[in-house]
Amino acid sequence: PEAPVNLTLAGCVSTRAYRPKYCGVCTDSRCCIPYKSKTIDVSFQCPDGPGFSRRVLWINACFCNLSCRNPNDIFADLDLYPDFSEIAN
Repeated sequence: PEAPVNLTLAGCVSTRAYRPKYCGVCTDSRCCIPYKSKTIDVSFQCPDGPGFSRRVLWINACFCNLSCRNPNDIFADLDLYPDFSEIAN
């Protein structure tokens, strides 16, 4: 996003605004994955209750990776869960 946004989780809103970075789609047969990341604490405030904090993966940089099972398929890892085939299909 061009401007910082508040993150939302289960109807609760982060107490401060963030400008998240997302990994996009590579223009060839590679997949875009996080290259540099860290875990940050994000505090949330709920409208009808106490707030809470969650640790969130914060992406600093991405790169196009050559070793991809299913290039540009963010759901490729669902193949590892055969009991949930209705999700993978």
